[in-house]
Amino acid sequence: MKIKHIISLSTITLLLMTGCVDLNYSEVQTNDKEWVYSMPSAVSGLVTNIYAHVRYDLGEFNGAMKASATDESDYAISISDIHKFYNGGWSPMNPFDFIWVNNYAGIAQANNFLEELDNIYLSLEQYRYNVSVRPYENLKKQFELFEYEVRFLRAYLYFELVRTYGNVPLVTKVLTNEEANTLTRTAAAEVFKFVIDECDAIADKLPITYEKEPNQDINRVNRITVLALKARAMLYRASPLFNTENNPSLWLAAAKANKDVIDFAPTSGVEMGKYAELSGEKNYANKEVIWVRGTGMPEGWRMNSVENFNFPIGVENGESGNCPTQSLVDSYEYKTGENQGKTFGEVWPGKSINLSASNPYKDLDPRFAMTVVKNGDVWPSYTEKEIETFEGGANASPIYGATTTGYYLRKICDPSANISTNNPSPKRHNYIIYRLGEFYLNYAEAIYHVTGSADSKGDFDMSANEAINVVRSRSDVKMPSFQGDDPNFLERYMRERMIELAFEDHRFWDVRRWKKGDRFFASVATANLTKSSNEVILNRGELVRGWNNKYYLFPIPFTEIQKNKKLEQNPGW
Repeated sequence: MKIKHIISLSTITLLLMTGCVDLNYSEVQTNDKEWVYSMPSAVSGLVTNIYAHVRYDLGEFNGAMKASATDESDYAISISDIHKFYNGGWSPMNPFDFIWVNNYAGIAQANNFLEELDNIYLSLEQYRYNVSVRPYENLKKQFELFEYEVRFLRAYLYFELVRTYGNVPLVTKVLTNEEANTLTRTAAAEVFKFVIDECDAIADKLPITYEKEPNQDINRVNRITVLALKARAMLYRASPLFNTENNPSLWLAAAKANKDVIDFAPTSGVEMGKYAELSGEKNYANKEVIWVRGTGMPEGWRMNSVENFNFPIGVENGESGNCPTQSLVDSYEYKTGENQGKTFGEVWPGKSINLSASNPYKDLDPRFAMTVVKNGDVWPSYTEKEIETFEGGANASPIYGATTTGYYLRKICDPSANISTNNPSPKRHNYIIYRLGEFYLNYAEAIYHVTGSADSKGDFDMSANEAINVVRSRSDVKMPSFQGDDPNFLERYMRERMIELAFEDHRFWDVRRWKKGDRFFASVATANLTKSSNEVILNRGELVRGWNNKYYLFPIPFTEIQKNKKLEQNPGW
């Protein structure tokens, strides 16, 4: 049995309840650094606190996901901050600085921990013969792994920073205030190199799984997780936003790194699973998952905020939330029938569709029904009521907060989560960070850029088409294969990636690294439904958002530049 690697908040909560530790020594109530490093439970807590800086997007903008700043969805509540990503409200003064603040705090904690390793090992010796704690050898083995876990977490936080801001200060030691306030930005290429080099240095130091380890924590980094970070980082490094000279060797390195994840997966007990099982309370048990971020105690804290945010208006306590767009729906291909291989958008390009006279959703890619709720679907399952998204319907305008796109979100939601006031059934949610399907897609993209052919394997044993077909052939999808050397391969690949990874925090970053924001994000298609004489008509609409190329990178927070005049602002900001 494979133990899934879930970052859980349970240990953090326990530490807070017991007042055990805070890594910022100036804020520790006892102000006793030596005491912290002399207690095994406190040292473990320090590592857990660093894990806590791994963010997750199940609605980090008060319910809105970054998907709603893309062509995947639109957030139904008009006053949400998510709209500032495209309505002019985004600026260095209002910079969405959560990544900068959170990640540098975690990096500072990691640097602090790594500089104290000698003291940690020295203090551990006092427990060699102490029978009141875990067996010494078990404790020692856990402590030896901490160094590599923390180095991974630091590299992970730097990857998030570099993809968000480009050039960022690269800090690997504890700084004085003076040093911190005179830092300059390190070139993105050097930051990527640091991330990749760290992964190479620590991968073999971490276990393949924790099944045979003395302390089988499910919230810890293992070897394939390190390979996954390296592979994703190398794909971003090779992409147009960061590969400004279109260096083909970067694509080759990205192909190899992602193929390494694919090849190592069987050893780690990782294989393709069911698409439907990527959502729900037990998605962490999907055999495809490599690393997830838990959001509550395994059997304690459970929450329905994901469902509260995304269940339709008209369902008790539902807030509509992140509503899939017609742009997303248009990207799904037909699985069978006369339109096999064509997309919804290709088959139904007109402005108006009579949904009562025809069913344009019939025979679509099964992932559509596992991602999107459409008019007439029973949703959520406990209500046994059909959703009405036509104007005047039970879940539609003119009700404030109703869907702005004609659709509601199914993926990431647990259909059995009852959010009614009198009969709630809270569910645990786990945010997928890495899963195997991503790395088949990453490899397909990279190897295509290496060979220029969807059928060529280059120096590897898998072509781009073959990699994509692994994803499309999963047991509950079974879409027709990609075949032949299609000159429009990249177009079809971008659609496939959008569909497969929808609402998993990829689209926001993918379109940026491809430098295609003006094409995909300037406007999004919607569906406006009306009902008359028992006929439901879908009329295509459009949400005009606009795009500015400065959006490819986030602005450096104004407050940071005020503190450190050597920090230069990103272009256009």
